[in-house]
Amino acid sequence: MSIRRSAAAASLACAPAAFAQSSVNLYGVLDVFAGRITNSVPDTSSTVLGGGGLQTSFFGVRGSEDLGGGLRAVFALESFMQVETGASARFPGDLFWSRSAWVGLAGSGWGQLTLGRNTTPYFLATILFNPLVDSFVVGPMITHTFRGNLQGDTGMGNSLRWTSPNWGGFRADLLYSLGEERSGPPDKDFGKALDGALGWSGGPAAVVFAFRTIDLSVNGNGREQTAWQLGATWQLAFAKLFAQYQRVAEDFAAAASNVDRDTVQLGVSAPIGPGTLLASYAAMDIDDASPTTPAKRDTWALAYTWSLSKRSELYGAYYQDALKQPTANKQTVLALGIRHRF
Repeated sequence: MSIRRSAAAASLACAPAAFAQSSVNLYGVLDVFAGRITNSVPDTSSTVLGGGGLQTSFFGVRGSEDLGGGLRAVFALESFMQVETGASARFPGDLFWSRSAWVGLAGSGWGQLTLGRNTTPYFLATILFNPLVDSFVVGPMITHTFRGNLQGDTGMGNSLRWTSPNWGGFRADLLYSLGEERSGPPDKDFGKALDGALGWSGGPAAVVFAFRTIDLSVNGNGREQTAWQLGATWQLAFAKLFAQYQRVAEDFAAAASNVDRDTVQLGVSAPIGPGTLLASYAAMDIDDASPTTPAKRDTWALAYTWSLSKRSELYGAYYQDALKQPTANKQTVLALGIRHRF
C-alpha cells in the first residue's frame, strides 16, 4: 500500500470520531396569523395577515466543537424574518443577525462566555415568567416592557455574556455591553449597559430577579434608565401560575423630566383538551410631571394553542391594550394563526 493510500485510509478511519466532536444545527420558528386589529385613536380597523402572533419568526444556526478537557467552542447566528411577506429582519433598518450573533467558549465547571450580539438576560427573564412568553402581538408583559418602556433591544451588540452552570438549582446570567462608543463627552458612553438575571428553580417553583441599567444620554441630557424585575412561577397539578413585578425608572439631568413606570403581571397556563389555555393581565402606573401623558395602562390577553404535533400548533388569541388618564387610546387584536418549529 502506498503512503498516499495509507494516509487516505487513516483519514477515513478518523472521520467518524472527528465528526462526533463537532455539531452544527439549523433551527427556527415560523409563525403567521390572520386577524383584525382595531385602534380607538385614530379610529381605525383593519384585517391583516401578520407575522409573529405568538412568537417572532426566525431561523438560526448553532454549533459547538469539543476542544478537549471539558472545553468547547460555541457559536450562534440567528436572524428574524417576516414570513407573511418574505422580508428579512423585523422592520426596515433592522440588523440581519439582530436576534443574536456570537462566538465563545463553554466549560462544564464554569459555564459559558460569549462575545458579540447576545440575547439579554432581562429579556429571557421577562418571557419565561409570563404565559404569553415572547409575543409582541398579544403578550401583555412584552407590551409593558419592550413596546415603549424598557430601552435597549432584546439583544445587545458589542457585548460579553456569561452564563453559569446549574448550582443546585441556582443560575446566574450576566451581560455587559460596551454600547456605541462616541468621540467624546458628553455622550461618549451612550448605549453602555449592564444586564443580568439571578434565578432559582426547584420542584414546582421558580423565581428570578433581573436588572438592567443603560446610558441613554444625548446632547448632555443625562438620560439614564434603570430597571428591575421580580418574577415567579408555581406549577400546580392542573395549571401553572405566573407573577411579575417590574419597575422602570428614567432619570435626566433636569429632574422634571424623570419618569417611573411600575407594572404587575399575573397569568396562568392550563392544559385543556388537545391544547393549552393561556391568560395574562398586566397593569402599569406611570408617574411623571406631565399632565398630558397617560397615567395608567391596562392590558390583557386570552389565547388557546391547539397542538397538532410536537412541532406544529394552531392558535387563537384576543388581546386588549388601553392607555388611560387622560389619554384614552385602546387597541384590540383578534388573531388566528399557526406556529411551526423546526
